[in-house]
Amino acid sequence: MLHETWILDGWERAPGDPAFVFAKKLARYYDLEGPGVFYDDLAPDGKTARRAIDYGAMWEGPFNNMRSAHHAISDGPDAIIGNSVASTTLEFVARLEAQDGAVTAIRDRSQLGWQCDGNRWVIRHEHNSARIVTEAEIAPYFQQTEEQSGMSEIQPSPYIGMWVTADNHVRQELRPDGRYAEARGNRENAYTGRYEIEGNRIEYWDDSGFTADGEFIDGILHHGGMIMHRQENNQ
Repeated sequence: MLHETWILDGWERAPGDPAFVFAKKLARYYDLEGPGVFYDDLAPDGKTARRAIDYGAMWEGPFNNMRSAHHAISDGPDAIIGNSVASTTLEFVARLEAQDGAVTAIRDRSQLGWQCDGNRWVIRHEHNSARIVTEAEIAPYFQQTEEQSGMSEIQPSPYIGMWVTADNHVRQELRPDGRYAEARGNRENAYTGRYEIEGNRIEYWDDSGFTADGEFIDGILHHGGMIMHRQENNQ
């Protein structure tokens, strides 16, 4: 469901991620310039925004001051869906770590009102009711998420690592946390997002909103018309 990917992908942040730009990472979920109502209990100064682009701008400073932001679903999602409007709700927990190492744990009930413009669903109304809790309270949900994902440090994907074109112009790093960063020439982090691998197929969800795929054949990554080889650590 879109509500799940909105929080688990859109608002996720790992150490070393590029600067958080709302319009780049979450544009697929919003009509940035269109009308709406957007509110969060923890929003700076308790402000309510009437456009998504203004709502996002409120969060860029605080979010970029975080070292990491990790989320897990604790209840839901539940949805009521019509032809052109929908309402979804879920509860999530979050572990927010500041640059100085201080950790804030929250539990948040999120309610999103969606509108379909004929091509995609976008958030028009957003209300997140948050309260600060202890790390011990939210820890079990992260453990459940790890168990359900099937990710194991003992058996990591054989495709994790750096993949490069022959001329080294395109360099794509597949990270163990399910994120990727792709450099183009001198542009580091030209494309960033999440990926999933099933068998020898890879699917990409870029932070800017587009999707792509690829295939591993005989140790070579075929992606977007490119042929990419694994870069060994000593190269």
